[in-house]
Amino acid sequence: MAIAALLLWTLTVAFGVYLLITSTRVTRDPEAPDAAPASVPATASAVASANAGTATAGTPVAGTPVASVARQPVRPKDRFDPPSLREAKNEPIPGMRALAEFSHPALAVTGFGFWVAYTLVRNDIFGVIAFGIMLGAIAAGISWAFGNARAAKNGGDALAFSSRVLVLHVAGAALTLLLAALITARV
Repeated sequence: MAIAALLLWTLTVAFGVYLLITSTRVTRDPEAPDAAPASVPATASAVASANAGTATAGTPVAGTPVASVARQPVRPKDRFDPPSLREAKNEPIPGMRALAEFSHPALAVTGFGFWVAYTLVRNDIFGVIAFGIMLGAIAAGISWAFGNARAAKNGGDALAFSSRVLVLHVAGAALTLLLAALITARV
């Protein structure tokens, strides 16, 4: 039974590695217009005149997108911050998504190592440790998914995954969790 859980965990890891390899980073500049045609080059003078027109009149100049008007005001002390730092400052807990992005694979690999040790030695302590680390890895994965979804919704940089492989990864993790819980509980 422990070998079946190990094989299922291996498949889940394989799906996760495939997701990381094939994922694409979707970055959308919040200051860039959404509906601007790509064939029209923006010159510095056109952008400056459009920004001057919107700043003085308070209404958009003809031909300028509305998204440039709805830009969030930048505090004076944050005016030199790059967009990624401004986005990180606006997160509920800054750095949480980056921490989850690192800790999910790290905890999964560590838990997998403990499960291999449990499978080889059959010491219950290794199984319980692997189960606990697996719970932490799943929690980090869920927080990573929520942070990624929030970043995608807000127009920040987010990862785009294949939905079919993501469903396989989640289903494999759920089945592995169920199997590991049954084995560690000795049911």
